[in-house]
Amino acid sequence: MNFVQIIKLFLSLWPFYVIIFAIVIIKLILEKDNTRLFNSKIEFPYEKKPFLFDSVSELNSYKILLELFGDKYHIFAQVNYSHLIRTKDKYDRGDRSKIDKKSADFVLCDKDHVIPVLVIELDGDSHKLTKKQERDEFINRVMNDLNFPILHLKTDNLNKEFIRSEIDNKLIKK
Repeated sequence: MNFVQIIKLFLSLWPFYVIIFAIVIIKLILEKDNTRLFNSKIEFPYEKKPFLFDSVSELNSYKILLELFGDKYHIFAQVNYSHLIRTKDKYDRGDRSKIDKKSADFVLCDKDHVIPVLVIELDGDSHKLTKKQERDEFINRVMNDLNFPILHLKTDNLNKEFIRSEIDNKLIKK
C-alpha cells in the first residue's frame, strides 16, 4: 500500500473519525459536568443567609419597633422600594432600575389595609461612605416629592424613647 492509497483510505473513513471525536468530546463533557446532566440537584452559586437582618442593630431595631408599634402597625423589614413606589411610565426601565435594587430597612403599614405610612432607614457607619450618602439623598428626594414620610435613625442611638418620639413626630406631620 503506497502513501496515496493510505491517504485515500484515511479520507474515506472521515465519518468514523468524526463520530469517535464526538464521543470523546461528549465523554469529557459528561465527566466534567456530571452533576448538571445526571443529578436532579443543580448547583447554584447561592446559599441561604443565616439571618434576615444584616446587623445586630437591625435586629435590635426591629425588636424595639415591634415592642413600641407592633400593636398599631404591621412592621416589615427589608422592603424593596419598587414595592413602595413606581415609575409613572411603567415601561421606563431607566427610572425603574434606579429603585429596583434599593430597599428600606423597615416599613410601618396600617393594620387595616396594609398601607405604608412610614419608611425607616437605619444609618450606620456605611452611611458615611459617599456612595451611601448619594443613595440616601436620591431616596430622600423621591420620597419627599411623593410626600411619603421617611425617617433616618442613627444606629448609635437606638434608645426606645428617642425612637418612639421620632416616629410619632414623623407620623403627626403626615
